[in-house]
Amino acid sequence: MNFYRFHKLRLSVLVGAALLAFLGLTSCSSDDDEPDVVVVPAPPAPPTYSTEIQRTKFGIPHITADDYKGLGYGLGYAFASDNICSFAAEIIVANGTSALNLEASTRNISSDVFYTWYNNPTKRMELLEAQEPQVRDAIQGYAAGYSRYLRDTGVDNIDPTCAGASWVTEIDEMDLAAVYNKGNLRGGLSNFVTPILLAAPPSANGSPPQPQAKPPEFDLSRINVLQGGSNAYALGSDVTENGSGMLYGNPHEPWQGVQRFYEFHLTIPGEIDVMGAGQQGQPFVNIGFNKDVAWSHTVSTAKRFTLYQLQLVPGEPLKYQYQNSDGVIEQRDITKVDISIDLPAGGTYTGAIYLSHFGPMLAAQFINGALPSWGTFNLAFAIRDAASENPRAINQWYSMNKATSAQDLLDSMRTVLGLPFVNTIAADRDGNALYADLSTVPHVTSAQFASCVGNNPALQALAAAGLPGLDGSTAACEWGNDADAPQLGIFGGSNLPYLLNTSYSTNSNDSYWMSNPDSTLDQEFSPLLRRNLVSRPSVSVAAASPRLLRTRMGVIQVQDRLSGKDGLGGNKFSLRKLQEVGYSNRNYAAELVLDDVLADCNANPIMPVAGGGTLDASAACAVLTRWDRANNVGSRGAHIFREFSRNVNYEGNIDSAFSVPFDETDPVNTPRGLIINATTRQALGDAIQFFVDRNVAMDEQLGNLQFDTDAANNNERIPMHGGRGQEGVFNVIATPSANAQGEYTPVTNGPTYMQTVTWDANGPIAEALLGFSQSADSTNPHHRDQTRRYSEKNWIPLPFSSAEIAAEVISESVKLSE
Repeated sequence: MNFYRFHKLRLSVLVGAALLAFLGLTSCSSDDDEPDVVVVPAPPAPPTYSTEIQRTKFGIPHITADDYKGLGYGLGYAFASDNICSFAAEIIVANGTSALNLEASTRNISSDVFYTWYNNPTKRMELLEAQEPQVRDAIQGYAAGYSRYLRDTGVDNIDPTCAGASWVTEIDEMDLAAVYNKGNLRGGLSNFVTPILLAAPPSANGSPPQPQAKPPEFDLSRINVLQGGSNAYALGSDVTENGSGMLYGNPHEPWQGVQRFYEFHLTIPGEIDVMGAGQQGQPFVNIGFNKDVAWSHTVSTAKRFTLYQLQLVPGEPLKYQYQNSDGVIEQRDITKVDISIDLPAGGTYTGAIYLSHFGPMLAAQFINGALPSWGTFNLAFAIRDAASENPRAINQWYSMNKATSAQDLLDSMRTVLGLPFVNTIAADRDGNALYADLSTVPHVTSAQFASCVGNNPALQALAAAGLPGLDGSTAACEWGNDADAPQLGIFGGSNLPYLLNTSYSTNSNDSYWMSNPDSTLDQEFSPLLRRNLVSRPSVSVAAASPRLLRTRMGVIQVQDRLSGKDGLGGNKFSLRKLQEVGYSNRNYAAELVLDDVLADCNANPIMPVAGGGTLDASAACAVLTRWDRANNVGSRGAHIFREFSRNVNYEGNIDSAFSVPFDETDPVNTPRGLIINATTRQALGDAIQFFVDRNVAMDEQLGNLQFDTDAANNNERIPMHGGRGQEGVFNVIATPSANAQGEYTPVTNGPTYMQTVTWDANGPIAEALLGFSQSADSTNPHHRDQTRRYSEKNWIPLPFSSAEIAAEVISESVKLSE
C-alpha cells in the first residue's frame, strides 16, 4: 500500500472512529490488508464554568474568569464559603417555604402565602428573561458556584449554624430570581404583607372578618426613611486636594439577613474590572468603584407605590365602579386567588389574596386606624407597586459596574431606570460629583396627586401620614407614562432629579431638594419623590422642608472642612481628612441644644421625673459639661444625652421643640433654639434616673455600654463608636434600647460597606471597611476581624491592580471548573 493511500485511509478511519466514539460505539477492521482501527476518544467538552479565586487580607475574594458565567461561578462559590446559612434561609423565605423548613409561626405562614403568590414561576421567568445575556450568565454561574461549594464541602461540614439542615440545598437561577424579586419590594409590597393577607370582603352578615390576633402595628418609618439610614459624599475637583473626584459611602444596613453586604472584586480581562460590595446573592457590585468612577447608595424618600380607594358596587363587595378613559362607568371584578402552602408533618394551610386591576387588596384599617375596613361606607383599598413591575435592577448594577465616568453613570441610570429604592452618589477620576434619585417612581404629577386626593378625608389622612392614596374610581388617577421610561407607569429620566457638578453633593436619606445647599433643586417634581407628600405652609418651593439632623450634620461637616474650621488643616479634602470627618462622630443635637439644657440645669438642677418625684441633676450635668459632644468609644456622658434625646424626640416634634422655626433660605441652620420647659426638664430627669436605676455611672465611657461581641472568642466585647441618626450623629449605629444593665448591644444596623475612593495617575486609591466583617460564620477567621478595625477607627487599603493583589494574597488561588 502506497503512503498516500495509507495516509488517506488512516485519516478517514480516524474521523470515522472519532464519530463512533462520540456515539459510544467501538469497531475494528476485519480486512488483513488494512491497519487496525485506533479508537480515538472525543475531546472533552469545554467546561461550562471556569474561574480563579484569590483571597487577600480580611478574606476578600478577587474573582477572575474569561466570561460572565465563570465570574458568577467564582462569586457564588466564595460567598457560600463565608455566608451560606444566612442566604440559604433567605432562599427559603423567598420561595415561600419558611413555615415548612424553619418555623410554623403566624409570621412565616403569612410570608409564605404572600411569596408563594408573588414569586410564582411566571414572575420569576419574567425577571430572568429581562436580563442582559451577560447578567443571565452571571446569575446562572452564581447558582452553580454556590451549589458547587455545597457539594464539595457537604452539608454536614458547613457553618455550624445550619450544618446538616435539610433546607440547605443546591440552588438554581429560579431560586435567585425569587430572592431578587423579593428584594425589589423593600420600598413597597413587602411592607404590606400583613394587610394584604388580612384583606377579605365582608361576611354574609355584612361585618368584616376579624383576625384571630391583633396584627403588628404598621410601621411607616421604613417607608419614609426615618430610622437608620445611609450617608454619602461625592466630592468634585473644586474641593479635593488632588483635583480628582472623591467618594465617601457609609450605608447603614442590617448586620444580618438578605441585606448583608459582602466584599469582592470581579475581573474579566479587557471586559470588566470592578470592586466593592453587593448584598448576598447579587452577581455584581452594588456599591463600589472601578478605574474611572466610584458610587454609593442611600435609601431614597421616593414612594414606590400608591394606594387606591375603590368605590364598591352596592351589595357586591367583589365589584367596584370604574370610569374608564372614555368616560364609561364599568363594573370591575375583585378576584380571589387561593394559595396553599406546606406545613410540617404533612399539614397544609390555604390563604387567599384578593386582586383588583391595580394590584392586591388591603385591610386598610391595619395600615391606619382611621381608614375603613373593606365594605365600610361601601369602600375598599388596593395597592399598586411600581418596583414590583421592575425587573431591571441587576441590569442597572451591571451597567454601573462598567461605567467610565459620572456622566456615563448618569446616562446609564436615566436609560435603564432599574434602581428600585435608592439614590446614587458618585464621583469620577476627572473630578465630577453626582447626586441622582433616578429610581422607579410611579408617574403621578403634582397636579394629578392634588386632583386624585381632592377633598377625600381618607386620602388626605393618608397623605398627611406620608402614604400616597388616590381615587381608584376613575382612569384619570391611573399612573401616567413618559416616552423615555422603560416601563409603563413610571417617570422617565427627564422627570427625575439629579445634580452633576465639580463641587460636592451629599445625601443622608433626605429628599433631593438639598443635596448641596448652594444648588438646591427647586424645580417641580412629583410629590411622590419627597418624604412629606404635603408641602409645608408658606414655603415658596414645594419640596422645601426641615432636613433630618443627620443631613444637617453631614452638610456642616463639609462646610467646616471647606472653611478650615474643623482643625484638620487646609480647606480641602484628602482621603485621610475625609475619613477623619466620617469618623468624627459629632453629635449635632448636642451642638444644637446642649448649651441651653446646661444653662437651665445650672440655674435649677432639681429635675422632675416620671411619677411625680425629683432628683438632683448636678453631677450628671457636670459630666455633660465635660462631654466631648461626640459618640466615640471613650466619650463620657453620651449615654445620658442619648436617653434625653430619645425622650425629647426633636425630629418628631420639629415644629414645637425649637424657638427658631424652619427657614427655607437657611435649611442647614434651622430650626434651632430648644425650648426649655417642663417636658424637656423631665426628659433630662428621666434620662438620669434611667441609669441610676441600672447602676451605670454618669461618666461611663460609651464603648463600655455600646458594643458587639465575637462569639468565636468567648463573646469578647468589641466597643463600637457611632450613635443614633435622630441625634444628628452622621456615623449611625443602631442597637436595641438599653438592657437591664444599661448596655446597648448587639448592633442591629449600622456601618456596613464603608468606602473612601479617589484616583491618581496609576488608578483608584480605595480604603474601605465592612463593619460586621466578611463572614456570619463564627468559626470563620473573618467573622469579626474588620469589626475590630472599625472599633479602632482604622481602614483597609483595597488591592485593585494585579501587583497590589499579589502583595496582599493570603492563600493559594483556587481554580474551579465544571
